[in-house]
Amino acid sequence: MSLYIKYQDDSLKKKAGELSELLHLKIFAEPENIKERNFSEDYFLVLNSENMFLQKGLNRNTNPIFSDFDNWAANYEDKLLQKSLRGLPNNFSCIDLTAGFGKDAFEIAKSRKCKSIHLIEKEKWVFSLLEDGLKNSGTKEAKELLLKFQIFNEDNLQFLETNKKKYDLIFIDPMFTGVQKSKAKRHMQALRDLSSSINDENLLNRSLERANLKVIVKRHKNMAFLEEVLPSRSIEGKVVRYDIYNTN
Repeated sequence: MSLYIKYQDDSLKKKAGELSELLHLKIFAEPENIKERNFSEDYFLVLNSENMFLQKGLNRNTNPIFSDFDNWAANYEDKLLQKSLRGLPNNFSCIDLTAGFGKDAFEIAKSRKCKSIHLIEKEKWVFSLLEDGLKNSGTKEAKELLLKFQIFNEDNLQFLETNKKKYDLIFIDPMFTGVQKSKAKRHMQALRDLSSSINDENLLNRSLERANLKVIVKRHKNMAFLEEVLPSRSIEGKVVRYDIYNTN
């Protein structure tokens, strides 16, 4: 499978070219034999007049994938994650070492006790979607929560090495692999399909050294503990488990 850049209007051609250079991705030009080739397993980073989104295949009816902070502010709630934040003090600081599209970090930002969140995302194409989502957020509720965000396009282990700041909470969400019988949600499947190999070795142990209060690791409920380190406690749902490591 491949990832292409696609634009929906000629006025966006220049912007598409700039993005192509930045992300080192080819701009998709529909071939003459498009009906003969199946692009259903390929992904397209689509530019339109309103925003940028990811789409699998060329079917225009496919739901777009993007950082939808307005919708997440109004219609999404992760009660398990909220429960795992209990016990943190007022004005706690957080770093999300595996930001992705920013959905979990945004849920953490909903905590009134949360003061700031640093989001680390290594993949440039994901970072571009995250950046675009921040820019295009429109509702007052979402904008207020996003004021807590600072985003960084960097390798997470390298960030921990070079940035010596300590955080009250460190959040890690390694990609689930090899455990589900059914397919993952679209945005998670896209991350799996398109992300380069990620070295998470020692990520937990490094995080435990840098967290003032706790590290939270998101896992599939059937997965082993990250790096085989036993947590202080776990909060488990039907599919997801949050492993909580107290460091104070």
